[in-house]
Amino acid sequence: MTDTDTVRSERTLRLVRTDRGTPPEPKPQRGGALGRVLGLDLARALAIFGMFYAHVGPMQEFENPVVDTIMQIPHGRSSALFAILAGLSLVLLAGGRRPRPALERRQRIVKIVIRAVLLIALGTALTLWLHTDIVILAFYGLFFLLALPFVRCGVKTLAVLSAAFALVGSVVFYWISMAQPAFVTALNAHDPITRMGADGLGRLLFTGLYPAVPWLAYIVAGMAIAKLDLSAKPVRIGMASVGTGLALVGYGLSWALQKVLFAGGGMGGGSMSGGSGSSGSGMASSSMGSGSSGTWSDSMSGFDPWSSDMLQFLLSASPHSGTAFELLGNIGIAMLVIVGSVTLLDRSALARKLLTPITAAGAMSLTLYVAHLWALNHVPSNSDGGAVTAALAVWGWFCVAGIAFAFVWSRFFKRGPLEYLMQWATSPAKLIR
Repeated sequence: MTDTDTVRSERTLRLVRTDRGTPPEPKPQRGGALGRVLGLDLARALAIFGMFYAHVGPMQEFENPVVDTIMQIPHGRSSALFAILAGLSLVLLAGGRRPRPALERRQRIVKIVIRAVLLIALGTALTLWLHTDIVILAFYGLFFLLALPFVRCGVKTLAVLSAAFALVGSVVFYWISMAQPAFVTALNAHDPITRMGADGLGRLLFTGLYPAVPWLAYIVAGMAIAKLDLSAKPVRIGMASVGTGLALVGYGLSWALQKVLFAGGGMGGGSMSGGSGSSGSGMASSSMGSGSSGTWSDSMSGFDPWSSDMLQFLLSASPHSGTAFELLGNIGIAMLVIVGSVTLLDRSALARKLLTPITAAGAMSLTLYVAHLWALNHVPSNSDGGAVTAALAVWGWFCVAGIAFAFVWSRFFKRGPLEYLMQWATSPAKLIR
């Protein structure tokens, strides 16, 4: 949910000096800044389409493990990619990698705060209106506020903070989910927003579907990526290498440890350790239209925290589990998607042209996200595992409709409808002196 024009202004083409005796700088040989901006839009579009899939696509597990793995890829990873891109955009909105004058910094910070408050309000309103707990906007608004103090940190500091949120935050999330400490219970009991059926502070921080305690690992990782020069080939190679390593540690080590320690079975491929059919994203989809307010932490409340099942859960990387393995694996996959998207559209003018409709969808991700939430209330739920072909067809129509609308709209307007409203609503930040 970003202001694409702000990102584009941050990545504008280099000024050419025309002073006498000073030769102009050579033009970028490839896509340059435009390619990097469009690459980020492509990554956002992939995140949006993945979230469409998680909400309307097939929910059941498949007997063929290869097919099952492929069909479950979007679950959990799409929302994680979106969160990482939100962290990246947070840094760009705050001024990017270059120092800014004090006045401009203040105005940008105020703009971010206004944006965050609006996202919290919009997310709360959508949750109450649609009677669902899958809306992520209020969580994003809180993420922006919590991450704002770190916006001027360097890459290494942000990387360390992201790792800390992944390792420590996952343990805190698990403890709160299992122990249900009194302060969280009291917070939820006295929070008027929670009592209304939306995500109050307790859910936003600890027990919701996208709790800030572990999910700040994604936001801060995105902030670290924003501090990198994605135009530099060595940076891209390094980012791809780190992303591959994190994916192997997150998913590969999780799989290996479970095979070694639980070769006899245990929880198997069920809802906690295996596919996502009945885990976080599946639960989220089943709540659409039902008025359910269940969360991932609610689903764990019946388990013994010291059982082998719980140990296997902590070693798993299942979607929306909030374990360290899931967080690290998702960060790795997101890094690969981002560097791949940016490299492709930076290097290939043909790809930029052919993918214009898709990058247009990524540029108005807030509009498409809200539109798809409204549409979910008007399509049959697939939470019980309906026909695979029918679910894939619904997902395909969601994607086609989003791409078509975004492409046509972008021919006439610079921003999407809700992006225009967000830009207008944050404009009072210019009054700051």
